[in-house]
Amino acid sequence: MKKITILSFMALFCANVVAQEEIVLKRWNTGITECLLFNNKKDKKTTAILPNTENSWIKDTCWLENPPIVDWDSICPGKWNVMTIRKHLWINLECMLANRGDETVLHCYLPLPADEVTNIWLASEDAAIVDMETGIQYRAKRTYPEICMRKHISVKANKPVITNEKALGHGGDVVDFQIIFPKLSVTTKTVAIYGVPMWNMRGWIITLDNPHSVSILGVPYDTVPRFVEPRLIREEKDYNKDIHETWAEYTDVHYIKPVKNNTMALWRTRNATYLAFAKEQNWVREYFDVANGTKLIDEYGNQYKLKSIIGFPIGNLFWVGGYSGDYFAMVLVFEPLPENVSLLTYSEPDLEPFNMWGADWQGMTIRNLNVNELRANQSLFEYHPRVIKE
Repeated sequence: MKKITILSFMALFCANVVAQEEIVLKRWNTGITECLLFNNKKDKKTTAILPNTENSWIKDTCWLENPPIVDWDSICPGKWNVMTIRKHLWINLECMLANRGDETVLHCYLPLPADEVTNIWLASEDAAIVDMETGIQYRAKRTYPEICMRKHISVKANKPVITNEKALGHGGDVVDFQIIFPKLSVTTKTVAIYGVPMWNMRGWIITLDNPHSVSILGVPYDTVPRFVEPRLIREEKDYNKDIHETWAEYTDVHYIKPVKNNTMALWRTRNATYLAFAKEQNWVREYFDVANGTKLIDEYGNQYKLKSIIGFPIGNLFWVGGYSGDYFAMVLVFEPLPENVSLLTYSEPDLEPFNMWGADWQGMTIRNLNVNELRANQSLFEYHPRVIKE
C-alpha cells in the first residue's frame, strides 16, 4: 500500500511539472522607464515611484509583501536592469510571451531599484492579445499574483538593486508579474498586445511572418461600398471640447480584421470618394476626431472637400466604446475624383487645443497616396465581427 501511495504521488508530481512547462513564444525588450528615487533619512529606506500611466484615475491599491522573484541573469544574461543617467533612475523593462499548459502567459519583468517601489500598474480589463490574422481576441483571465488586477501596486523588496551615479545595476530582486490569457491558436503568426501601458503595450505588434502582398485594381470606378453604421449610445449635450462628458459616444462600429493603425483603402465612385481608415482601439473607451477642413489634393493641385463621415461627426470629438484590441473602419466621404487622378495628398488641419489626458490636436498630412494601391486594400475593410476566446 505504501509503495502504491508513493508511486501515485510521484505520478501526480510529474504531471504537475509537465503542466507547468513553458514553451517560449517571444522574448523582447519594451524599453526603459524613468522613476523617481527618494531616500528616507528616518529609517534609511529608499522609495522609488514609477510614472503615472493612462490608468492613474483608478484609485484601487494593494501592497505586495512577497512578490515572485526571478533570476535576472537567467532571463537576460549580461544585461543591466537599472542604471542612473544624470542622477535620474532608469529601469530596463523586459517581457516574455509563453505557452504554459492550456494557457498563454505574458511575463512582465520589473527590477526593484529601492526598498519600496510604488505606483506599479500591471493590467485591467483592457489587457488583451489579438490575433492579427483572424481578429480573435484573447482577453486577460487573471494575473499572478492575483491581487494585481486593476490596481496600483506597491512592492517591498528583500534585496533592492543597488545603484549610484556611476553604477549599473545587475543584481537585486526582479519581479515576475504575469498576465494569463487563453492559449493562443497554434496557427497564430502575428499578435498585438493591449492594456499593459507600463511595459509600453498599447497595441504592441509582434510579427512572426511577412504580410501578404495585394494586387492593384485596373478598372476606373468602384461600386458604392457598404459599411455598418455605428450605434449612437449617448448624444452630444451642450458640446464643449474641454468637457468630455458632453461628447457623443458610439459603439457597434464596422469591425474589421486587425491591420496596422491608419491603414487606408479607397473607393472611387462616380458620385463620391470613400476613404477608409483602420482604427485600432487601445482602450475599452477611446476618443477620436476628424477636423473640419480635411481635404484631398490631387497631383494637379485640385482639392476635394470632405462631405461627411459615415456615422460620426466632423470637427467634434467623440467616444467609441468597445474592447481594447478592436479594429474598425472610419470612413470619410469626399467629392468625386476624375478618372485621370492617380496620386493624392490627404490633408487634415490641426484641431483647436482641448483639455484631455494625452490630448493630440496636431493635424496629419499624408503625401503620395497611390489611388489604385489604396483601392487594392478594399478587402481589408470587409466586416469582421469581434471574436473572443473564452
